[in-house]
Amino acid sequence: MKKLLLILFILSSFNSKGTIHQIQVWSGYMQFLPPNNIIVQLGDTIQWTPLDPPTMSHTITSNNIPAGAVPFDQVWQMPADTFFQYIPQVAGLYQYVCTPHIPNGMIGEFIVHSGVASIEEYNYNKKILRKIDVLGRETKGTKNEPLFYIYDDGTIEKKIIIE
Repeated sequence: MKKLLLILFILSSFNSKGTIHQIQVWSGYMQFLPPNNIIVQLGDTIQWTPLDPPTMSHTITSNNIPAGAVPFDQVWQMPADTFFQYIPQVAGLYQYVCTPHIPNGMIGEFIVHSGVASIEEYNYNKKILRKIDVLGRETKGTKNEPLFYIYDDGTIEKKIIIE
């Protein structure tokens, strides 16, 4: 019986569902928290939820997304809207804004990684958009520190240069 339960547990771990990643909408300083550098896998869900009851209307509007991705433009107003979910189907960089609050800097982004690398990706002359550390902070890169290299084609490489 214990062996059967162990086998069922192992099999169920291979059939796991995507993760839900929370982004909070904060009316106080008109921000998305965390605003940038969220890295998710294809099949994961991005969910925007209010940090506090909004005192004004917000939008969650796709601003710059990969080719073939479904755009989104959700008008958010309490109490009817308690959250908004989006499941990206294309790997790459997704940028979004709160349309009325762009001048206040209410912008955000997330990166969707496919988790599958092909030979074409390694033969392509791609450009680095940014390097971020494990905490999501942009960095110039140092040795002996794990970094994520984000490229213009939407791919992400994890690197550590050991000296």
